[in-house]
Amino acid sequence: MDLTRQFAMPRGPLGRLVGRLMAVINKSQVEAVVAELAAVPGERVLEIGFGPGVGLVTLARTAPEVRIEGVDPSSAMVAQARRRVRRFGGRVRLREGTAAALPWEDDSFDAVFAANSAQLWQPRVGSLAEVLRVLRPGGRLVLGVLERAVLPDGGSAGPQFDEVLLPDVEAAGFAGVEGEWRPSNLGGRELLVRAVRPAGNDRDSG
Repeated sequence: MDLTRQFAMPRGPLGRLVGRLMAVINKSQVEAVVAELAAVPGERVLEIGFGPGVGLVTLARTAPEVRIEGVDPSSAMVAQARRRVRRFGGRVRLREGTAAALPWEDDSFDAVFAANSAQLWQPRVGSLAEVLRVLRPGGRLVLGVLERAVLPDGGSAGPQFDEVLLPDVEAAGFAGVEGEWRPSNLGGRELLVRAVRPAGNDRDSG
C-alpha cells in the first residue's frame, strides 16, 4: 500500500504505525498551532483532523478549563487518539467524520484549529464554510500546514501553498485572514494561517 496515502488517511496496522510516527515527528509543529490558538478558560474548541491526538493532549494539558472536541475521518486515528485522551475524561470528546460535514450545530465553538489537515479537505472552500458555520461570531480559526504535508493526490503542499489556502479561507467568508511561513524544526517551513468569523450576523459578509 502507498505509504504516502497512509499519511493522508491512516488505515489498518500500517495506518496505526503511521499514526505513532506522526505523533513524534509532527509534535513540535502541532504544539505551535495550539499555542497560536491561545485558548482561554471557558471556551469550547474543535480540532479537525486530529490524527494520533497530540494536539488534543497538548490543549487539554495547557488549557485545563477548556472543553475540547475533535473530528477525524480515520477510524484508526480516532481509536489511537481516544487512548491518548482517556486521562482527561469527558472533557475531550471525539467523533469520526470530515470537515465537509461537521456534526455540530451553528455557532458551537469559540475556536477551531487544524494541523496538517486543511490541505486534505475536499472540497476545501466548502469545508472551510462548514468551519465558519460552527464558529461563533468572532470565533478564531488557526491552521498549520507543513511544506511537505501530503495532498489528496499524493503530492505535497509545497512552498506556495499560501497562495492557494489563504484565498480559499477568504472565499469561505472569513475575515482578518493572515498567513506566515515559519521555519520548521523538521527542516523546510510551515505555513500558519489565522482568521476569524465576522462578528456580524451575515455569515457571507466575508
